[in-house]
Amino acid sequence: MSKQAERISNICTHNNHLNVLAKRAQQLVQLNTVFQSSLPTEFKAHCQLVNIHEHSLIVHTDNAAYASLLRFQAATLCHALSAHLPQTVSKLDVKVRPLFIPTKPIKLPERLLSNTASNTLQQTAEFLEQGSLKTALEKLAKRSQKTI
Repeated sequence: MSKQAERISNICTHNNHLNVLAKRAQQLVQLNTVFQSSLPTEFKAHCQLVNIHEHSLIVHTDNAAYASLLRFQAATLCHALSAHLPQTVSKLDVKVRPLFIPTKPIKLPERLLSNTASNTLQQTAEFLEQGSLKTALEKLAKRSQKTI
């Protein structure tokens, strides 16, 4: 019961909602290209036009410093994109969206403490009176002797 893959253009012609979304996405890609060409070189890798809402450009940056500097370019950017739109845009809405870079899991050491440190904790606990400190030191000394 396998179906053959269909072209997205064929699917969009049969579904009006998908057709509108596909055209909107294409428009935003083209406007982002214009936006990128209007930016100073050092901003291009950090800023992206993501939407246009009424008279506002919505831009994402990966860094708050670039967002702050980008706001100084608002008039120039709005003017450059207004030439490519049916309506005039007059406001720049900048949002900071840091890039998500997954980190490698941290490898914990096999032992929390060395044998010497564990023995020192145990000896210190022996000289203390009964109480919460003595109990805590004994537990820590025992736990550090186990491997993770």
